[in-house]
Amino acid sequence: MEIRIREAAQKDKEIIESIIKNNAIFTDEEKYCAAELLDFYLRDITKDEYLFLCAVDESDKPLGYICYGKTPFAEGVYDIYWIVIAPEWQGKRVGKMLIRHVENILKNGGVRMIFAETSSQPKYDKTRLFYEKVEFEEVSRLKDFYRVGDDKVIYVKRIGESEN
Repeated sequence: MEIRIREAAQKDKEIIESIIKNNAIFTDEEKYCAAELLDFYLRDITKDEYLFLCAVDESDKPLGYICYGKTPFAEGVYDIYWIVIAPEWQGKRVGKMLIRHVENILKNGGVRMIFAETSSQPKYDKTRLFYEKVEFEEVSRLKDFYRVGDDKVIYVKRIGESEN
């Protein structure tokens, strides 16, 4: 099966919202936030602040998406805000394809670093392992950030010419 990456479009909204809704580890608040950002993006409310790409199959059906954007006030730094893959496509390299695609775009644009953050809760073990597999490095943990016993785990990947 051929999978390709393209910009998310209005025609994808219902399927992407379904992917978000069917993600078992997200809280209702997280699902609402992810869907709201998609809606803002598709309505051009957050122009250039949040960018959405989706991985699609041969029939052009979204399998997952990545939301990323420039980090405010930082030169050459971007954040990955969401990367969400349909449950039946998790573990099949779709997330890796999305990350690599974004890395190539950003590297060609002179970006130095990409950050990602997630929770320390056990339900996010696979998420943290994913970031490590795609060569992000854990650089910080903010103890009890989300709630007592739930740290914020921050990852970075250095790209571009200033790579160390």
